[in-house]
Amino acid sequence: MANRKKRKKPPAVGREALESAKARSGSGATSGHSSSNAAVKSAAKRVGRPDTARPKSGPARLMPISELNLGTSFWVAVAAIVIATLFSFWPTLRWLEQQWRTEPDYSHGYLMIPLALIVLKMRWEWFPGVRSKVDWRGLSLIGLAILMRVVGRLAYMDFMDGWALVPMIAGIVWLLFGWPALRWAAPAIALLIMLVPLPYRAESLLSWKLQGVATSLSTIMLRILGQPAIAEGHTIWIGETRMMVEDACSGMRIFVGMFALAFFWCATVRRSWMDRVVILIAALPAAVLVNSLRITATSILYGYFPSSSARHMIHDISGYLMIVVGAVLLWGVKAYWENLYRPLVVVNPAERLSQPTAAN
Repeated sequence: MANRKKRKKPPAVGREALESAKARSGSGATSGHSSSNAAVKSAAKRVGRPDTARPKSGPARLMPISELNLGTSFWVAVAAIVIATLFSFWPTLRWLEQQWRTEPDYSHGYLMIPLALIVLKMRWEWFPGVRSKVDWRGLSLIGLAILMRVVGRLAYMDFMDGWALVPMIAGIVWLLFGWPALRWAAPAIALLIMLVPLPYRAESLLSWKLQGVATSLSTIMLRILGQPAIAEGHTIWIGETRMMVEDACSGMRIFVGMFALAFFWCATVRRSWMDRVVILIAALPAAVLVNSLRITATSILYGYFPSSSARHMIHDISGYLMIVVGAVLLWGVKAYWENLYRPLVVVNPAERLSQPTAAN
């Protein structure tokens, strides 16, 4: 019998070349997908195997907006969703604008949307990317917004109808761009809740409490300054002069404005959650203190300027100064806290040893 030749086994070098080509394609992501796929294809041809670099179906990955090939149909869908949302919420938006125009405590509503856009602009460097596919889980928040609107209409709660804007916008962002993009935009979206006035009962109770605290604190300040001040309910008596602390002087406006400013700062700084909570909590005592300072200064100036025109001017000027003083005070709290608790700087000894030293 003739000697049969043994069939040679494929060399192991080919298998190693394929594995090394796959490793290079995973690590060299910066050179592009085309070069990595070509390397795997060439290695597969050398070992006689089919191409293994074909993309497999799986979860959508995060991509920068510039790399997404969004077709015309996607933007048409986005435009349709935005138009449908504006159309359905148009009565609510008109009601909100009327509240901003007629209620002095909520005149800050005109600034909330620009502030939300500024928050997105300042957080742009932390943008994680968007999903290449639609995330249908966002429909859960859209359904919650619809439910809130139905409950608000049936129970005649206009504030519930306004609050539904927040989950509606959050659901649209989640649906179109994914969960990481929603987490990135969450501070700006949450800021929009300041567009809506508080419920009537909560507003009345808070305003009443703030009036009492402002009256007591202003009376103490006047006594410290040597004035014969006596508090009677929400009225301050300085000798024969009576100073009424009315609803407009309760500090509700400055409290809402300072809380919105504190939330804006918390959304734009990269600090721990404890630092942000401290700044938010500091808004309430800071607003009470600033309002009490305004009432104290106004009471003293009313004694020197008894005419009605002068008192009207003092009241208006002190109201504008109160906003500036409140912002400066809140900024001082923020700067002091950040200077008191600075973030730790982690130093890697290996990086320091690898740096070249200067020649003597």
